[in-house]
Amino acid sequence: MAAAALKHGIVWLPSRGVGERALAGEPVLMALMPRAAPGAVPQRCSLESLPRMRSAVLVLNPRDVSLIRVSLPPLSPARLTRALPNLLEEQLLQDPAACALVPGPALPDGQRLVAVIDRAWLEFVLGAFERRGIRVAAAWPAQQVLPLSAGAATLGCLADSLALRVGPQESLGWAAGADASARIESIAALLRAAGWRDPAASGGEAAAGGAARPRDIDLIGFPDEEPTGLAELTRAFGVRFRPAAWGVDPAGAIDLSLGRAGSSGSRWLARIDWRAWRLPAALGAAAALVAIAGLNLHWAQLSQERAALRAAMESGFRQAFPSAQVVVDPLLQMKRQVAELRLAAGQSGPEDFLPLFARFSRLIAPAAVGPPGSVEYRDGQLTVRWSAAAPDAPARERLIAEGARAGLRVRFEGEALAIIAVAG
Repeated sequence: MAAAALKHGIVWLPSRGVGERALAGEPVLMALMPRAAPGAVPQRCSLESLPRMRSAVLVLNPRDVSLIRVSLPPLSPARLTRALPNLLEEQLLQDPAACALVPGPALPDGQRLVAVIDRAWLEFVLGAFERRGIRVAAAWPAQQVLPLSAGAATLGCLADSLALRVGPQESLGWAAGADASARIESIAALLRAAGWRDPAASGGEAAAGGAARPRDIDLIGFPDEEPTGLAELTRAFGVRFRPAAWGVDPAGAIDLSLGRAGSSGSRWLARIDWRAWRLPAALGAAAALVAIAGLNLHWAQLSQERAALRAAMESGFRQAFPSAQVVVDPLLQMKRQVAELRLAAGQSGPEDFLPLFARFSRLIAPAAVGPPGSVEYRDGQLTVRWSAAAPDAPARERLIAEGARAGLRVRFEGEALAIIAVAG
């Protein structure tokens, strides 16, 4: 399948060893746009300078994805997902719980191909694209999507990695060298790992499996092939190298995005670009600090005013009653002293029984209510009970309103009880 047939942008990712910071700011990605001509060369870019696209197919670096052949029991997809970590535990150097395990299609020999990738790296890569509004349509291992020609294998140089695809479900990943000579040595090691041997020694057949390897290898993405080195590989392995155009052939490729963990809510949080909220968060934190500092300053001012007012009240009380030895509540003690002086002079206060009952009598005189059955006075307030016809709801509202205008606090408790006191 050619790249132009896909309706998504194609992005080849570097290996995890490049680092997450380099992924965002350095030109380590290779992007191919949807309407690119067949055989077009991907453009190098960083995640920040990635061309605008609505969706993308990610091609993960072959060094980050392991393809393991394993015999799997006939289980349902849900039970197989739970069983895979135990089945692959002995074949992995990393904790299986930290890996995303995605089973592929069945192989002719009855085994299954399982793709293994570090879960944290997979989540980081997918989340990085989704936070930029790019929907990830699929995530394929690079070694599984190299285009295959009839009777030939394909060798791709993807940044700092090599990917070799020998058949539809037979592929390998390898580290590429830093220069051309080191890359030749890496290609030789990769060919040996894939089963190529000296034709004179092995009769042109692979040492493992007995299947003859292709004699032609298509080269994709090599920046500078070294003719001398390639000629040596041709003599050593009996293969011919030929340049080929870029492309992808995803038939039978395992979609690693199916191995994502977590709920849709956690993935929605992962799509949020928290870096865009750094400035608003800093401004919000600064505003909160200013508000807290202002509240504490205002509280300190009010505390000083309260202390000054209490000191003034205490000073006034001591000037009026110099015989007082202890001042705990100047206002309350002033009221009590004034009440004692009024009582000693034979005068009644507004909270005494007679003045309070007289004001209550003037309050109920115009109201259409019956006479009270009993009146009780205690602690500066009257408790009035009606024995027969108690005031109805409109009459109660009028008594409360008229009492407030007359300086009395009227409240009703129960059907035939009212409590009247001087409004304080």
